[in-house]
Amino acid sequence: MLSNTFCASVYGIDAKIIRVETDLSNGLPGMEMVGYLSSEVKEAKERVRIAIKNSGYEWSGKKITVNLSPADIRKSGTQYDLAIAVSILSSQGVVNNLNLDKCCILGELKFNGQISPVRGIISCVIEAARSGFEQVITPYDNYIEASVIEGIKIIPVKTLSETVDYINGIIQPVYIDKIVQINEENKLDFSDVKGQFMAKRAAEITAAGMHNLLLSGPPGTGKTMIARRIPTIMPPLTYDEQIELTRIYSVAGKLDNKSLIKSRPFRDPHHSITKTGLIGGGTFPLPGEISYANFGILFMDELPEFRRESIEVLRQPLEEKRIVINRLSGTVVYPADFTLVAAMNRCPCGFYPDRNKCKCSQGDISRYLSRISQPIMDRIDLKVEMPAINFDEISGKIYSENSKSILRRVIRARKIQEHRYSGKSILFNSRLDGSLVDEYCILNDSSKEIIRDSFDKTDFTARSYHRLLKTSRTIADLEGSEKIQDKHVMEALMFRMSDRKE
Repeated sequence: MLSNTFCASVYGIDAKIIRVETDLSNGLPGMEMVGYLSSEVKEAKERVRIAIKNSGYEWSGKKITVNLSPADIRKSGTQYDLAIAVSILSSQGVVNNLNLDKCCILGELKFNGQISPVRGIISCVIEAARSGFEQVITPYDNYIEASVIEGIKIIPVKTLSETVDYINGIIQPVYIDKIVQINEENKLDFSDVKGQFMAKRAAEITAAGMHNLLLSGPPGTGKTMIARRIPTIMPPLTYDEQIELTRIYSVAGKLDNKSLIKSRPFRDPHHSITKTGLIGGGTFPLPGEISYANFGILFMDELPEFRRESIEVLRQPLEEKRIVINRLSGTVVYPADFTLVAAMNRCPCGFYPDRNKCKCSQGDISRYLSRISQPIMDRIDLKVEMPAINFDEISGKIYSENSKSILRRVIRARKIQEHRYSGKSILFNSRLDGSLVDEYCILNDSSKEIIRDSFDKTDFTARSYHRLLKTSRTIADLEGSEKIQDKHVMEALMFRMSDRKE
């Protein structure tokens, strides 16, 4: 007897519906599985066989053949177990086959018949809803995660026997009360930062236009302190952004709260991280730090201490806002729409150019700084050299603007950009491409002359020129100016003075 069930397979953060076909025929007893399967999927036949037996059902004495279709797509993961078990029981007449056409079944089986949670459940539910399925049977522990997707019925189950009884109409599932996730108040605030007005201004521009930022200066000047507070001046995630970000963490098995991620991520990998850890990869590629930082901040502290190959691998995702990973099993694409914030010292000891403290030779300094290539520097819009804090700034009661007041200006600038680019695929000034830069970053003659004079004094490239224009556009938006004025261009140039020729 032939039977069919449906499940889903995850590729990147997307999923594809998989048909599980089971045939019982005369021949030597046993079970064979086909369909371009990875090792963990091939092992499913033992998990399924023992789970069926220990759940009180009879294991057929016939030849069982299971095909996971389409056969040209590599299958990996453990989410197929439950669908395979239900398909086998359906072919034996235990499960009502008529109730399986509009049902997607997901879950990993234990030997005792209990169902374990699986990765990527949100992506699978989204694809099931898109493909016209009416309900998705999920592990009980995945219910909260799966139920954030509207428009499709989610059925949580704990065991194989409970799944069979539900499909046969014997019982109704026991639903879990949805947990309302409350955003934890971020206790960090820009009011904690004393002095460093240039760096705080650069952080505001970064948040308003999603520009990349480099903070440099001696130890203890507040580089990390400022970087960690940038998420406090970034607008809340939209619902679509929450879904996409949650999908990334779901496929990686890092969704600890089993609900929507509602806060912008701040990722700060150690400088010993490999390029695979940074961009993602593996035999069956998983996301890396640049994807976990999607819609948020990737903070690279002590940038020159990172391996050069780890830094250079950021070139493509910084431009394309995605990472493409090619493997023999296929190609996966992960989002990487992050904002890079980096911090560094100016020399190995950290105190250059203070020659009273810095004992590094000029050769040591040059080698240290050369670890960051010009193409990477070109992709950084704002560069701030932070001076050492004096005693009066530390001990005095100097007013420092709080995050809420900065956030109001950032939100106003963001709304200007949303209105300007409505109907287009971009939301921020930093995402403008060449043709759109010419359309939306128009300079008057005096502004052009200001930039022309700077060209002879700086290592400007075509890329850095366009990034200068986009930064000027953001500064104008923060001021509520429809046109880019000379003062906006001059401020943007000030933040690129580290590009000057030595």
